[in-house]
Amino acid sequence: MITFYCNRDQESGTFRKYNDFEWIKTCKSLMVSIIVLLFLPLISCEKYLDPYNGDQGLKTNFYKVDWVAAADSSTNSFINRYWNTTSHVFNNTYDGEIAWNDYWPEAHGLDVMVDAYLRTKSENFKQDIYDWYEGVRKKNWYSDDWENVFYDDMGWHCLAHMRALEATGDQRYAKSSKDLWTWITQGWSDYDGGGIKWRKESDDLGEGKGIPANGPAAIIAARRYKLYPNEVVGGLNDLQWAKKIYDWIKYNRTILSSGRVFEAINNTNNDYSYDVGTDLGAALELYDITKDSVYFNDAIRITNYHITHNINRTYGVMTDYGEQSGNGGGNDVNLFKGIFVRYFTILIQNPDLPAEDRDRYIAFLTNNAEYLWEVGTQKSPDIKFSYTWWKNPGDTELWGDLRSAISGATTIEAMALLQKKGFIK
Repeated sequence: MITFYCNRDQESGTFRKYNDFEWIKTCKSLMVSIIVLLFLPLISCEKYLDPYNGDQGLKTNFYKVDWVAAADSSTNSFINRYWNTTSHVFNNTYDGEIAWNDYWPEAHGLDVMVDAYLRTKSENFKQDIYDWYEGVRKKNWYSDDWENVFYDDMGWHCLAHMRALEATGDQRYAKSSKDLWTWITQGWSDYDGGGIKWRKESDDLGEGKGIPANGPAAIIAARRYKLYPNEVVGGLNDLQWAKKIYDWIKYNRTILSSGRVFEAINNTNNDYSYDVGTDLGAALELYDITKDSVYFNDAIRITNYHITHNINRTYGVMTDYGEQSGNGGGNDVNLFKGIFVRYFTILIQNPDLPAEDRDRYIAFLTNNAEYLWEVGTQKSPDIKFSYTWWKNPGDTELWGDLRSAISGATTIEAMALLQKKGFIK
């Protein structure tokens, strides 16, 4: 019997079917390429940090961080500086400016509040989560509810609302998350091979599909299936939606042989960390439901590619193309690393993760967090996080934007969680 395998061609982006003999030949060629790549760092004059073996690189005098204490300092400072106690929305800049049409970062700010509440059980954070609901709902420029023209924005909100509901039991979040999920499923179309659109008019404008609208949607579907196994939306149950959306990402935005997750196949600058994070998160959710090892192996493969290739090779720290101050308001890209960290942290805690992989991942995340906290953070008079984690911008550079702050606070909370659970000593 001849077995056939299907894989995406890296040049054309199309699928090709291989038989056993062709596949062996292809794999041999791939192994040669891997060997070459493994030896490239040895002949380069640039220091390359292997994130798998915990190489800590150029830092020689970093102190041991108590991450729980760091999270107390980080998140309290974040809330004090960015949470607007009058309007109950997040300020967009360190100096207190609000962009009233800025909808999606609010969801990630809520996630940080939930992280802090779960860690501390502080009534102050619980009250902030309660106040956030009406304050941010009024900030939605598209409607007087939670519906928005951008499906990715609704996805971020649905994820955060579901976490707020689980943490606090506030039933307002039950209704909003259900409504958001219903609207998101209406964004599926056959254009561009399927997938959830970026925005409502995308198909009419000929805009391709992206992972930011689909990765969160796949996670939402899987999580809702676990919570509401009988829920049916648009003719499909939530597990069917999760598999359908995940498969679109896997076979349209992933190089199966390497684990590269892409927005544009010919542009690695668009290999963003939040795309990897949500794809990773969806794979883990589906593995949790089905126990199909294919999903877990997918999670490992795409993670390994990301933490090997999408980093600054001098410091071994994640970087996304386009990170910048944006005249003090920040760029969307500044938030992406924190989103990856959120789902990477879930992978680290998975009991089925081999110990060797867990050790490598903890070393990688610790290296990133230490550079962020000990180099990329200004701690006086209030904490400011740099968008570039291995640099501490001078006073003359405009920085301290909401997106960088959320990404940094998310990462410090993740480290505190791992420390409290004994993964980090």
